[in-house]
Amino acid sequence: MRHNKTVQRRSKWFWGVGIGALSAFSTHAEDANIFLDEALFFSDIPVVLSATRLKQPLPDVPSAVTVIDRAMIEASGAIELVDLLRLVPGFQVGFYTGSKFTVSSHGNVDRFARDMQVLIDGRSIYDPAFGGVTWSDQELDIDDIQRIEVIRGPNASTHGSNSFSGVINIITQHPAEQNGLRVKTVVGDGGRRQIYNRFAGSEGNLAYRIALKYDENDGFDNRHDSSDTRWIGFRGDYQINSQDALLFELGANKGTREDGFPSDPEQPFRATEDSHSFQQLRWTRSLSPGSDFYLQFSHNYQEIDDSFSDAVTFPWNVSLGYGFQSQRYDLELQHTLDLNPTQRMVWGLGARRDEAKGIWTFKRSDWMTRDQYRAFGNFEWRLSNSLLLNVGGMYEKFDQKDGFFSPKLAFNLKLDEMNTLRLSGTRAYRMPTFWEDFSDQSVVLTGSMTPILQTYKTTTNLRPEYIESFELGYLGNFQDMGLTLDMKLFHEEIKDMIAEVKDLNAPQQPFAYINSGSLNINGFEIGIKWDPSPRSMLHIGYSLTHAYGNQIKKYPPTSAIDYRIIDVRVPQLTASILGSHQFDNGIKLSSAYYYMDDISWAGDGDDVALNRRWDIKIAKPFEFERTEGEVALIFQNIGSDNDFQDFHQENVWADRVFLEARLNWH
Repeated sequence: MRHNKTVQRRSKWFWGVGIGALSAFSTHAEDANIFLDEALFFSDIPVVLSATRLKQPLPDVPSAVTVIDRAMIEASGAIELVDLLRLVPGFQVGFYTGSKFTVSSHGNVDRFARDMQVLIDGRSIYDPAFGGVTWSDQELDIDDIQRIEVIRGPNASTHGSNSFSGVINIITQHPAEQNGLRVKTVVGDGGRRQIYNRFAGSEGNLAYRIALKYDENDGFDNRHDSSDTRWIGFRGDYQINSQDALLFELGANKGTREDGFPSDPEQPFRATEDSHSFQQLRWTRSLSPGSDFYLQFSHNYQEIDDSFSDAVTFPWNVSLGYGFQSQRYDLELQHTLDLNPTQRMVWGLGARRDEAKGIWTFKRSDWMTRDQYRAFGNFEWRLSNSLLLNVGGMYEKFDQKDGFFSPKLAFNLKLDEMNTLRLSGTRAYRMPTFWEDFSDQSVVLTGSMTPILQTYKTTTNLRPEYIESFELGYLGNFQDMGLTLDMKLFHEEIKDMIAEVKDLNAPQQPFAYINSGSLNINGFEIGIKWDPSPRSMLHIGYSLTHAYGNQIKKYPPTSAIDYRIIDVRVPQLTASILGSHQFDNGIKLSSAYYYMDDISWAGDGDDVALNRRWDIKIAKPFEFERTEGEVALIFQNIGSDNDFQDFHQENVWADRVFLEARLNWH
């Protein structure tokens, strides 16, 4: 049930605060020099890489972009990487268990979030088997992130299929910036025990980083969902000569994840064994000023060992499982060049092979394969001092699917040195996952593996979902005040949605996937970042949406109850506020507040009421000879009048406290 009256009241409250804040900024702008030293706050306009693959200052970017920098990362007090994404306007974070997460933009996802492209140092970590990202299996620590660039909206013209609702590009720090040994430990409520060790150094032209981590988590207070993870990662950057450089990264991890619910024959208490590994190699050559080239190869592998037996619910001893293996091989070539003083472009080619297998989920012990080929290009043309054109597109061809083209067209109009308007339109596609295209799951007799009850069986050759998106954006960059204001109005229409349906034509009625339904989302987003001094920061994110749509839930439909209303999958209001200040004695105080309206998570999620969370971090840095560090107390979900729920009604915890300590030896 949606709480419409509550939403209206809170919408007015947030609008009032936002308008009041903007009015205050405007009122004091003329007198800013009275209390602000401009020399302290002047900084370069951020340059981003993700929107078009060209290095562009924010006023030239054809998309709405949120940059989460080191200052925001450290102030957030986040223990889980995904919690950083709560700071992005229009983004939602859901905890399926204490160690399994989902991240979405404008909702409309289940725990796999199949519509979001996520990159780490240019390597796609999207899982081709079930979709989405297994966040807790990535060999990455928050301390090693330089910044996160988030494209808020479809961007398949640059990053291809599954860049459907947005792109998250995580850029890690260069090892040359991290020279020395770092040890970090986190302990706290919920059985959280974490230790991270990193050593970075250089030998001649080689800079490298090796990192190890162990992480334990007891999960939610009333869930069977504890976990442990152990991983190792390596990055090397080798400068061959003045023109050529190599980047190579690799990592591996293993872990145990508890899952399940009491007295649930389809999701009983159990422990799964998860493993993950990756390799990445990139050669970059600088051809001339304004022109460079790279060739990159990467490989991801994932294995989930998840099956169980039941001799109580059924008259026979039966087994069921959700385990699978998947991997992705990816090869990409890219060339960037300046054509003349007013025109630039980037183009490239790519080839990808996705593979998956699983006795329990696909009835396959051999690898299923899907090859993909792509060609892309983005062109930037400065038509005048105030008008910039960005046009781009990507053509993709997948095995057994028709080829498709994802275009984008945008105009950026610079009103003056501080104010820019942006108008853009784009189309993007989402390819079905292996599970959606080839799901074949049954309850079987233990031992003989004889099927006795079909649970999932897809026989349709699914079409890709597609989205058409239009946005009008405004960017104000008031450097003398340390203020950046980013707003957009948008309309998104999703068609040919891939729906999970009960197949009434099949024996014993298994679930299947078909193309059915559409969803329209209209909305407004605003991001405010204010640095009133070098030691203070305020970041505000706000999103207000209106959605409507439906899709089939029983096939073929025979009545109105055979359709599901899906606007409840999109929260009407999400908001975040992050503020921090460092005092004269060195103590750093920061606080974050997050709000998400009620939402109905798709798939096996629940209807979850509105969600509020308040975090505080108190940190004290210290320094000795050749040693420095920091000790921090982190309070999460404090002072809440409701327990924190993210995905299931069972996912409940009260406030939590963590102690975090870092030591660096140079």
